Amino acid sequence: MDRGLERDAIVITPLERGLAALTRLGLPANRGHPVLADYVRHELIVHVPVGTAHRCTSQGTRSLTTGSWLLVPSGLHGSVSATWLSTPHPTRPRFVDPGELSEALRQVDQTGTA
Repeated sequence: MDRGLERDAIVITPLERGLAALTRLGLPANRGHPVLADYVRHELIVHVPVGTAHRCTSQGTRSLTTGSWLLVPSGLHGSVSATWLSTPHPTRPRFVDPGELSEALRQVDQTGTA
């Protein structure tokens, strides 16, 4: 579990829309950018630096900040309910910039490429 003390998170719906935005950003899979897929809620959860989630202002997102709780899969793979699409680097996680993510989501919404 993560209580938002070391990082914030941005929850994107639907999952495919979030994946399209990450593709637009050219983020390589499994390079230390903590990204979760929640298959039950059909959401993508992208971890960002602590105190920055508010910079993602795109529709269809919500911010998890200090005091929010996020249940994360244990281990490297997770389960059929939720899994890491990109696991956090063990000592130096690389975070997605929330402003860039917001812009990528707007581009996806405008082009309909989700």
